[in-house]
Amino acid sequence: MDDDYGQMYGGEDFMGDIGLEDEAILDYDDGDDNLDLGSDEEEEIESFVGDRNYDERTPEPTISKQEQLRMIHLRSHLNQLTEKVKHHQYLTEKTREEQKQCRNRMSQLETERDQVFKEIQGAESDKNTSALYRLRSRHERICQELENEHELEKMIAERLEQEEYELAKVEVERGKFLLAEDDLIKQEQQLAKEKTDMALQRLRKEEMKAKRAVKQHARRQRDYQTAMEEQKRRQQMALEDAERSHAKHSKFLNQTMEKLQKRQEEENARYKENMKKKMEMLLKLKGDITSNRENLKALHARDKAASKEAKQKEEEERQQILQKGGNPDEILLIRKRIEEFERQKNEFENEKKIKQATIMEKILVEEDRLKKRKKQQPHLWTDVKSDKSKIIGPQKKKPLKIFRELTDSSIFDEDFMKENTYIIDGPEEQATQREEGKESMRAETAGEDKKVTPLPIDSSDSSDAESDGEEKVDLAVPEFEGLWDQHKPYRVPKDTESTVKLPNGSKMEKEILEKVLDKHRQGIVVKQVAAGREFQGCPFYSKPDVIHFKDFEVGKTYKKKVTLTNVSYTVNYCKYINITEMLKDFIDIQFDPPGQMSAGLTCEMMVTFKPMINEDLSGVVNFLSQTGPFAIPLKCTTKKCDLSTDTCRIDFGTTVIGETLKRTFTLTNKGALGTKFEFFKVTGQKERTVTTAATSLGGLTTADTIRAFSPDSTSVVAKKDVTASLEKNVAEEKKAADEADKASMGGMGTSDEQNSTQAAGEGLSVVGEGEQGEEEQPLQESPDLAVSEMEDYGTLDGMKVGLVASGELGPFASTKLEIIWQPHIPGRVDTEFLITFTDPLSDSISIQAVANAIDVPVWVERQTVDLKICMFDRLYQDTIIVNNRATTALRLKFEVCKELKNHLELLPKTGYIQAQSNFSAQMKFLPRKSLFEEAGKYFDKETGVLEAPMIIRVADQTQPVPFTVQAVLTTSDMEFDTTDIDFGCCTIYESTKAKIKLTNKSILPQEFGFVGHPEFVEVQPNDGFGTLLPLETIDLEVIFSPKKAKDYKFELNCKSLINREFKIQCKGIGVHPPLEMSHQVVHFSATPLYDVSTASFHVINSHTSTNEFTHPVPRIGKGEIAPVGPTSFEFVVPEGVPVTISPSVGTIEPGKKCPVWVRFAPELNDLDIRKEAVRMATKALEAQAEKEFEERQKREREEADQALQKAIGKGGKGKDAKSPTKGKGKTSPAPSLTVSGPRPITPPTVDTISKDSPAYASAKASLLRQYRGSFRTVTIPCYVASGKCGNPGELPYSVHNTLYLEVHCPVVKPTLVVISDNGKSILDFGEVSLGQNIIKSVTIQNISNKTVELTSSILNTGGPFLMLNALRVLPPDGTHTILISYTPEKGEVFHEVLEIQTGHTALHITLTGKGVSPMIEINMPMQNGVLDMGAVLAGEYLERTFKLMNSSSLSIDYSIKLDSLSLQRHNEAQVIPAFIQRNKTNPLSVGSQNNNGQNVFDLVPAEGTVPPGSSIDLTVTFAPDHPSDHYSDGVRIELFGKPNVVYLGEQKEETHNFMIKGMAKPRIMFVDGTDERTPEIESLAEETPVPTEDEDGKLLPTPVLFTLRSIAKENDFIPASRDLIVGCVRTMAVSQKKNGEFQFENVQLITQKGFNIEPQKGMVEAGGLKPVTFTWTPPAGHDPNTPVETSVMLTLKGDVTEQVKVMLRAFVVSE
Repeated sequence: MDDDYGQMYGGEDFMGDIGLEDEAILDYDDGDDNLDLGSDEEEEIESFVGDRNYDERTPEPTISKQEQLRMIHLRSHLNQLTEKVKHHQYLTEKTREEQKQCRNRMSQLETERDQVFKEIQGAESDKNTSALYRLRSRHERICQELENEHELEKMIAERLEQEEYELAKVEVERGKFLLAEDDLIKQEQQLAKEKTDMALQRLRKEEMKAKRAVKQHARRQRDYQTAMEEQKRRQQMALEDAERSHAKHSKFLNQTMEKLQKRQEEENARYKENMKKKMEMLLKLKGDITSNRENLKALHARDKAASKEAKQKEEEERQQILQKGGNPDEILLIRKRIEEFERQKNEFENEKKIKQATIMEKILVEEDRLKKRKKQQPHLWTDVKSDKSKIIGPQKKKPLKIFRELTDSSIFDEDFMKENTYIIDGPEEQATQREEGKESMRAETAGEDKKVTPLPIDSSDSSDAESDGEEKVDLAVPEFEGLWDQHKPYRVPKDTESTVKLPNGSKMEKEILEKVLDKHRQGIVVKQVAAGREFQGCPFYSKPDVIHFKDFEVGKTYKKKVTLTNVSYTVNYCKYINITEMLKDFIDIQFDPPGQMSAGLTCEMMVTFKPMINEDLSGVVNFLSQTGPFAIPLKCTTKKCDLSTDTCRIDFGTTVIGETLKRTFTLTNKGALGTKFEFFKVTGQKERTVTTAATSLGGLTTADTIRAFSPDSTSVVAKKDVTASLEKNVAEEKKAADEADKASMGGMGTSDEQNSTQAAGEGLSVVGEGEQGEEEQPLQESPDLAVSEMEDYGTLDGMKVGLVASGELGPFASTKLEIIWQPHIPGRVDTEFLITFTDPLSDSISIQAVANAIDVPVWVERQTVDLKICMFDRLYQDTIIVNNRATTALRLKFEVCKELKNHLELLPKTGYIQAQSNFSAQMKFLPRKSLFEEAGKYFDKETGVLEAPMIIRVADQTQPVPFTVQAVLTTSDMEFDTTDIDFGCCTIYESTKAKIKLTNKSILPQEFGFVGHPEFVEVQPNDGFGTLLPLETIDLEVIFSPKKAKDYKFELNCKSLINREFKIQCKGIGVHPPLEMSHQVVHFSATPLYDVSTASFHVINSHTSTNEFTHPVPRIGKGEIAPVGPTSFEFVVPEGVPVTISPSVGTIEPGKKCPVWVRFAPELNDLDIRKEAVRMATKALEAQAEKEFEERQKREREEADQALQKAIGKGGKGKDAKSPTKGKGKTSPAPSLTVSGPRPITPPTVDTISKDSPAYASAKASLLRQYRGSFRTVTIPCYVASGKCGNPGELPYSVHNTLYLEVHCPVVKPTLVVISDNGKSILDFGEVSLGQNIIKSVTIQNISNKTVELTSSILNTGGPFLMLNALRVLPPDGTHTILISYTPEKGEVFHEVLEIQTGHTALHITLTGKGVSPMIEINMPMQNGVLDMGAVLAGEYLERTFKLMNSSSLSIDYSIKLDSLSLQRHNEAQVIPAFIQRNKTNPLSVGSQNNNGQNVFDLVPAEGTVPPGSSIDLTVTFAPDHPSDHYSDGVRIELFGKPNVVYLGEQKEETHNFMIKGMAKPRIMFVDGTDERTPEIESLAEETPVPTEDEDGKLLPTPVLFTLRSIAKENDFIPASRDLIVGCVRTMAVSQKKNGEFQFENVQLITQKGFNIEPQKGMVEAGGLKPVTFTWTPPAGHDPNTPVETSVMLTLKGDVTEQVKVMLRAFVVSE
């Protein structure tokens, strides 16, 4: 349907026939009133025009802009309608498809419904109730779905109807535009045709413009060549002038340089001498300071000792007064006041004497001064006889006028000042001052008779005052003050305040007289004589020499700092007097008198200038020094113009008529005032100008007078008159300037610049008057004539002013002015130009232009044809343009010199040039190698420069037209340093490179490139392409990468840009090794020092078959094929490389691969660390030696001070306290030090630094912080051999099958370092007992400039190491301490690595430790873990000592704890008592205890440390306080806080605790071993005391039970035997009996019943036990069921005699 629609309405198919697209038609160009079709559309339009046979001559009406817009909108509307039709067609088809699917679904549901209905009927007939219910529900569901589908079908039908309606509407709408679309298509075709025509028209215009641009470019090139030739000519002329000038002035320059060198040498010698003297003075000063310091220290020490001694005496005296009962405070206070009064009295007397002596000394000095002054200045004193005649009477007051003149004059005498004042200025200023001085002297000489002679006054001599002041200076100045900072300001010594009275004089006369006398006093001058030489000249040098305020503006303030330097021989003074009177209103002087100034010292003065009038000012600043007055010139100048040009003469040289040349010069204003200028031509200007009678030159200003010579002025001056007037003007200006200079010498405030300005002004006015006199007559003759136009005859000489003829020149600015030379008439031309200015004080500037014009009918535009640099065997062409200024055509013949006929050709050789036209000839230059021999004199073989003259012969002209051809010839060769390259054997997995050098033999840069080489060859850099600079040599790398195993032979071809070829022969062998690597290059990431990076690759054995036709096989070139089988490899890592390969050796079966791991662990070089350690150790030793040296110096100084103090103490006895002052100025010699310097050190050597030393660790940490990073590439060979590998290093490999692994190893500075334990990253816990917890710390620091976040690896959760604290964010230079806990559980060595990570880097901390099982041996005689202390009397104690030995390899901390002191004792006792239980295997360890609360048992020391392999003594004390047989206690030994004891006795049985028991007896004899009659646990209840004595006081017998058991056999009895222990306690009482005795009585009675006792009596030693054996043998006829009971009396004799009734009981038991 779409196709039908397209055919019907002319859609896309029709548009395709036209060949245009919608986008091309709708692309509208606003710039042109047409459509913009773009580049692709233009090509289609061209083809379309060609197909339609477009005739551009057929006129057709163009389509307007409105029509184009209508076409665009119409096309857009048609496209939208087409899209709507397609859209509705798509929706209609889609709806119909949905309707079809819906109907199919409905048919399926109806079929299914009928089938289910049939099944329901079958189920009802079968009465299948369960199936019936299921089928009915299914039927209902199907019906519901069918109903839904019906509704959906209705909706789809409605939608389809609506879509069909919409489609019909759109199609109808689209059909309305069928005719309009046909018209639109035709218009679009016409528009495309118009666009094509316009494009062709534009193309023609562009071609025309391009041709014009080419012509303009050629014309500019010709002009450029001409300008370059002229520039070269001028440069050559300048060079020749410079050479002549250099030759002329070189001899004078050499003489000047010799003088300067000699003067410099003298200055250097003088400077060295002065420096030497200064150094000696400083050294002497340093020695004096040191000696003074030592003396002061000694004096301070002496004063301190004296003060201490006085205090000690005062304290002793105070004690004596107290002992006598007096009041020490009152007595001492009275004594101190008396002493203070006496001291003040003595001081007053001494001061009185000193003052009297000083007054007398001053009187004497004054008398000497008066005497000297009377000799030096006798005119100040008059004779007494003539006083009356010279004294003015009181009635004659006419001399007031003279006094007034004296007071109004300068403070000091004018004639004296003029003779002695030194002005710091040039010779002109000094001459001016001398003239002024002479005039003032002449003025004062006239009134000399009227001056009043002063009366005698007191005065002082400055030289005496200076010497006197030097005597008063105290040189004992403390060394802590500055050497030059604390000078006392100099004060001129005042004369004696004597008042000279004027007899009968008024008050005014007295004041005037005092002023005159002050003037005389201040004008005193003293000659300065040093080393026999008198100083003459200015005593102070001023910097700057002249205080010049240049270019000032009214209203602003200017300041200048002036530095005055004393250049006299010795000490001098400087005093500011005054400034020129006319400058006082504008100048402010700030000067602080510096006082006494040594030679060479400087002082500063600040001069402030506040201008109020715009005039030049000048004057002087007057100073007075010791050697006389001096003055500093001061100038203040306004803004002025300073105009000049860089040249006053311009030479154009010789020029052919018709050429145009331009020359420029620079007009510069160096002044601060701007002005307007006018540049015009003077020579050849003929003007006819008539002015009215009212106009006269007298009324013109200076600028108007100067402008009288300009073309625009109203005066008429002929050329000769102007020249004469200018010369006269210059002469009169000079004359007027000289007169003005002479006239201004008498004025004080006139400067040189002002004088010259005034002179120039006067000169200009004179010129104006002269001109006025000459011009008055013609002006008066024709007063009413009008001004006529100017007739300029000056253009005939060809000279004229450029574009810039007038303008404004700012301050400190410059401008370019141009003169144009275009001759029309042959001959020499000399033209004068003038530059005038509006500034009345600026003179006009004259510029002279000189040129020469010649007339030749034929001339060449370029006299020199420069071909630049040319290569041999290359063709170069150029055009020779010949001009003809004649009015007839001429024949030309081009001639080439015979030497160059084989190389250079001019075409055509003969030609005709038309009148007033030009002719172009073609020059072809093809230099060949033979040019070296054939060119002869025209070619320089060394420089390669060719200069060949060419001639153009002109018919009927004798003079030929010459021109020159210039060129620099060079070769185009490039050269390799080798002709053959042999790459050798190279595997197919790698590349081999060879280095070659390529040299450019030419003086031109040449581009080159290696082309046509095989794909397995590569040339670098830049892929073998580049540019060679002249005579340059570059290095190239030829990379050979074979692709398969074979022999390679090929050649490298290098081509230059001119298509020259240079070849190299190459060969190589490709090798296919039996093994290959998955990676040839391993790139490690940036790895910090002491970090680890790993990478992996595979070594593959892919050689499984020797069939070379199916796949490549391993071989060397075309050699034998490698056998199939196991192949071995071996990696050999170069020495010193921190790279480890694992496995380094291996064997790979065919078709298998082996993983290989590469580990990169960078470390610092051991030698560098040792050197750094030596450097640090040397530095530390030097510092220590320096410190020791300072300590020794200090100690020797203290000893010297003590010795000096002792010497002063001995020498001061019996001397007056004032004696130290007598030797004023003399110091005691400084004590000499015996220590000359620090002791020499012996630095350690590199070999003495061990890796475990702290110095090594410190050096390592220092280098880590200073590390800057590095990069290293390592090539590791992998040797390959067939068969299985043997020992490392013995692999029978072939070197040609070697593989290479390239490893890139970048190393950076670590982020974290360990700063604890001298930077060691190994945390060794050493040997630690099992179960013991040890905590150690390691401190790390961030040495990077970034904040890092710390993370760590996870330690073994079942291991002994544990990190206790968390990590945190670490700022730059921040530190963090990590706590590591170590708790071993096994007796073995533990090793783990803790990795502290910071993102890209990690710090590895090695944790190591050894778990050791503690071994303790106790040599106690224990049985079954029980230590029996035996028996002791109640109230006494027993001690026993044992050994506690440590048999392990570590120190053991132990602690002994008793169960009786345990907090859990009472909880453990809350059980059924042992005597009630049947099973008595678990008795309580804690038995009877003392009633007094003290421990029964005690072990000392209870805790401590046992060193490894040693033992300590352990003392056990048993001290019961009451009798009991059940004393016991449990003992636990805890090691490191945990119970763990190993007992190594005879049976070597382990136990964690043991028990101690003992018995307390009331008497020394006791019986043990009997049956228990009472429980082991004592009762807490009160027991009824059992009577132990009878009524007679005898001890009652103590009953004990003794049981014997006989074992019954079949027909016999085994006798029962048992021991009864009789013991004797070792008592501590001396009076008691030590040994005991025992005896059994009435033994016969028990013998009858079968009992037997052995022995029946005996003696027991103190502390011993005696066993007594009881044996029972059942008698004959004994009834086994009946026990036998009897008793026997045992008598014990010890401290007392007592009896024990032993109740015997025997019975028979079965086995």
